[in-house]
Amino acid sequence: MAANVGGQETYDVAIIGAGPAGIMSAVVLARMGIKTFICDATDYASHQFGRGDAIQLRVMEIWQSLGIPIEQAEHVAKKIFGRAYWEMDGENSKRVASARLFPHAYDFDKNYCLLLRQGLVEHILLSDAQQHDPNLAVQWNTAFVDMERADNTYAISLESTAETEDSALGGTRNIRAKYVIAADGARSAVRRWAKPLGVALQGELQPITWCVFDAVGVRSNHPDLERVCVNRSKRGIILVIPREPIDGKPSCRFDIQIENRNRIEVQQEDVIPIIKEMFHPYTVEWDDVNWWSSYDVSQRLINAYSVNDDSLFFLGDCCHTHSPRTGLGLNTAIMEAHNLCWKLAYVVKGLADPAILATYSSERYPVAEKLITIDRTLVAMYAGLEKHSVAGLSSEKGAEWLHRLFAYQLSYSAVRLGCTIFPPFNEIDFSQYQAGATIAYSPSFLAVGADDKTEFVVGRPGLTVGARLKPAAATRVSDMVLSSVIPRFDGRFTIFVLAGDLEAEDAADRLVALDDYITSTGSIFAQYTGSVACKPLPVCMPLCLGQAIGSDGAVPPGRRLYTHDYNAVPQITGAYHASPHGLFRVVVATTSESTSDVILHGLAPKLHPFTVPERKSHIFAPLGFFCDDEPALSPYRESYPEAGHILEHPLHEKWGVGSEGAVVVMRPDSHVGVIAKGCGVQAWKEVEAYFAGFLSYQVRAQDGGTLFCA
Repeated sequence: MAANVGGQETYDVAIIGAGPAGIMSAVVLARMGIKTFICDATDYASHQFGRGDAIQLRVMEIWQSLGIPIEQAEHVAKKIFGRAYWEMDGENSKRVASARLFPHAYDFDKNYCLLLRQGLVEHILLSDAQQHDPNLAVQWNTAFVDMERADNTYAISLESTAETEDSALGGTRNIRAKYVIAADGARSAVRRWAKPLGVALQGELQPITWCVFDAVGVRSNHPDLERVCVNRSKRGIILVIPREPIDGKPSCRFDIQIENRNRIEVQQEDVIPIIKEMFHPYTVEWDDVNWWSSYDVSQRLINAYSVNDDSLFFLGDCCHTHSPRTGLGLNTAIMEAHNLCWKLAYVVKGLADPAILATYSSERYPVAEKLITIDRTLVAMYAGLEKHSVAGLSSEKGAEWLHRLFAYQLSYSAVRLGCTIFPPFNEIDFSQYQAGATIAYSPSFLAVGADDKTEFVVGRPGLTVGARLKPAAATRVSDMVLSSVIPRFDGRFTIFVLAGDLEAEDAADRLVALDDYITSTGSIFAQYTGSVACKPLPVCMPLCLGQAIGSDGAVPPGRRLYTHDYNAVPQITGAYHASPHGLFRVVVATTSESTSDVILHGLAPKLHPFTVPERKSHIFAPLGFFCDDEPALSPYRESYPEAGHILEHPLHEKWGVGSEGAVVVMRPDSHVGVIAKGCGVQAWKEVEAYFAGFLSYQVRAQDGGTLFCA
């Protein structure tokens, strides 16, 4: 609920634009208890079909951390594992290359792409945001008009774009917010407002026109339309992308370049016969086209990701425009929101130095620069290939263009048919970038120890400060369940203590000493006492259907099923362990087996105390204590065979942690903040120094009163 100050609604954050960037921002802020306003100049119906549709590996990983969104998306989306390239030459047409989209070496839990229209993406995310903030609602048909900043607060003027019965536009609305997120697309009104501040898109418009449409009820005898398919014929190149069923019918997206026409001139009727000719000798038909667009390729990047002392931020298409060739517009927008908004929540709540907001630009701007560079390369390759006839592919120049495109787009695990020019694994940049595997942020308050000069290599064991934390599973001591050690997103930092073999000499004693230090009154758990997590509302689902449901649709009492995150379920032994901290959680992992003597007997008094201890442990909590004792197939068996085909202790081996142990801090966005060697008190002090660099040091008044920040 918004506060009312001087007759105006006042929010912590105002989001202009309710596309993927805007709604993902609302998800993060709602989960962290921030009062948020969000509006969009269009209506909900205009978001229903078309536009961005590919969810790549890193965004799926982010959604995994959210829980329900990935479950819903996988239920309705089209899963794509492969890519194929065809040369269409009448009866001589053939598949010339085929590959998995992403190899296992990238080390994601999911190694496929989800294809789901943007309207469903937004719907899934908005439902999640509203689960955590029932008062949140997108104000549709509400356009940004103007704003002024005074006393560190924006006074924002909005205007209704909905027409009334007498065709007159609706009224105006004024709100106030301390921070503004501009996520209102390529024609951003907020970016235009910021032009006097020096904000501008920089880049160029390419003399290339593409058109794209979604066909419903597709019928074809082409064998590769269940995966991403590039068909090249004498009429040009067509990209065919299968997608989730629409109206219960098989559907595809067709993307084709049109020569010597601008986008205003291109009509749907002009394109259909060209597509059918490009499929010859195969046939393709469809019942209907439910979305259509044409566009000129524009490759531009905003010159500032934030202005006004990091109080106004630009996200998504508002700050970078490019072709859809990379399938990364929606993904980049979601990752930008994920990166920015947890930091914003910490600052709004007074828990962190506002200086951390500058890391949004320093971390995400280089990623967007890389996106534009890759898009330019890819568009140029398609354009170069267009210039050569099918017959000309046998020439040296034609073959070179074809091989360059394959080598750039396909992963190292590609099956090449007649192609001999392929770079080694670590030179294939596009596939890794598209997956989100290569993102590693530069040194800052939040990435301590990162080195700009150290090349981040994908496909090998080890962690890199600033890069994403690799997924891993281990046996949870509380219930002996093999579980992911990476927790669900709730805005907190996770401190991993990798202790190695606790049966080694002094190893268990070192962990006990660390616990004694952590539970002392001077530890970070006592110094930082704020909270970022917003308690979610449980999701209620009907347990029985049919006659159990009343005529009004209500579920009778006693027939409701509530879903919970496992970590939020009350534990039977919960009273014997420390309550969850508002900013940190600790996860401990050992290579000792869950049935070993040190776990069942040596540490039993710590893990399962007989009486409630005076100082409750953050280290010896069974729910966060894992045994890294379940062997797994190595994801690096092809890219780095030296690691072996089987990892005996996957968590330690994938993260590159030896017998000396390590303490690893995972930021709320699951990027590595700092790595301290060893797992004793000295390593923990490095963690304390990391948090002291940006968190507000909070202490209690001697009389037990309210908190204040030093």
